[in-house]
Amino acid sequence: MKRKKTDWVLVIAYICLSVIGLLMIYSASSFRLLTIGAAPSALFKRQLIFSFMSWTLILLLQKVRSSILLGRPLAIGLIGFGVVTLLLAHIPFFGVTVNGAQRWVSIAGLQFQPSEMVNVGMILYLAHVFKEPKSSFQEIKKPLGLLLVCCLLILFQPKVAGVFILLFLAFIMITTVQVPVKLTALLFVILLFVLVMTGGLILLLGQHDLLPSMFEHVYNRIRLVGDPFSDPYGQGFQMIHSYYALFNGGLSGLGLGNSITKKGFLPVAETDFIFSVMVEELGLLFGVFVIGLLFLIIVRLFKYSATCKNDQIGLILLGTATLILMQTSINIASILGLMPMTGVPLPFISYGGSSYFILSFAFGMCIKLAREEGDQYAVLQTA
Repeated sequence: MKRKKTDWVLVIAYICLSVIGLLMIYSASSFRLLTIGAAPSALFKRQLIFSFMSWTLILLLQKVRSSILLGRPLAIGLIGFGVVTLLLAHIPFFGVTVNGAQRWVSIAGLQFQPSEMVNVGMILYLAHVFKEPKSSFQEIKKPLGLLLVCCLLILFQPKVAGVFILLFLAFIMITTVQVPVKLTALLFVILLFVLVMTGGLILLLGQHDLLPSMFEHVYNRIRLVGDPFSDPYGQGFQMIHSYYALFNGGLSGLGLGNSITKKGFLPVAETDFIFSVMVEELGLLFGVFVIGLLFLIIVRLFKYSATCKNDQIGLILLGTATLILMQTSINIASILGLMPMTGVPLPFISYGGSSYFILSFAFGMCIKLAREEGDQYAVLQTA
C-alpha cells in the first residue's frame, strides 16, 4: 500500500499557532518584566528555545518506527514517569508551590506539571489496552485502577480541572471502542457521580468553613462564577479585568502591544489570560481566527481517527484531539466566566515551555501515525 503524504494543513496550523503564541507571549509579558528590572524578552526567549526543541522533536518522531510509538514500553514509561513526578510534587525538595497549589516539579532546574505528562501517557496506555474489544468490567479493572490513582494524585495538588480533563479523556477513549452499552452506561454514571460529588462537596464544605486550605481557592473560584464583581478587589479581580480586555479590543483591537489590562491588571497575563490580551490588542476577529486554527487541528484529527483502520492509532488520534479540545474549551470558557478559572493553558499559545513541548510530542506522533496509517508495513510492525 502506498505511503500517505504528510498533512501540511495540520503542520501549517500548528506553526501559525506557535508563532502567534510567541508573539503574544512577548507582548503580554514584556511590560511586567520591565517593571521588575528583567529583560522584556526573557520569557519570549525561553519559550522560543522550547519551541525549537519541540519542532526538532516532531521532525525526529517522523523517523521513529511506528512499532516503538505504539509499543507498551513507551506508554508505561510516560505514565510511570508522570505518576512518580506527581508524588515528587509533594516533596519539598522537588515540589514547587504556586498560588497555593503544588502542581509543579523542579528537576535539574526544569519546572513542569506532571499532570500534563500523565495526560499524554494515559492516551498511549489506553490506546494500547483498548486496541482489542473489551466485553466485561473485569477486563478494564486494571486501567480504571491506574486512572483512579492518577486522578487522586492530581486532585490533591490540587488541580480539579486536571482531574476533569483526565476523566473525560479516558471516558471518550474507553467508550469509543467496542464496549457493551451497559458498561458504557455504568462508566458514564460513575463519571457523572464523581464530578457532581467533587463539586458539591467543595461547595458544601466551603460554605461551612470546613474545607481544607488547599481547596479554598477552588471554592472561591466556583463561588464567583457568573458574578466576579461581588469581590472586585479579591478573587474576582482577574476575571473582571479579563472582561475589560475583551471589551476594549472590540472587533479590530487596540493594536499589537497596546493592551491596557496587561499593565498590572492581569498578573502573569502570558499564561491563563493570554487570549484576553490577544483580543484586546488584535481584536475579536483575530481571536476567532486563532480558535478556528485550533478547531481545524481538532477536526482533522477526529476525521483521521474516524477513518483509521488501526484501532490503536485511531485511539491515539482521538485522545490527542480530545485533549486539545478540552484544554481549548476550558481556557476560553473560564475567560468568558462560564466556568471557574482553572489554570488550563490555551494549547500552543499560552506561555509554558514544558506544556508546549509535551503537547507538541503528542501532536508530532499524530502527524507521524496519520501519515503511516495507510502504510501496511508500518501497521503490521505494531506491537
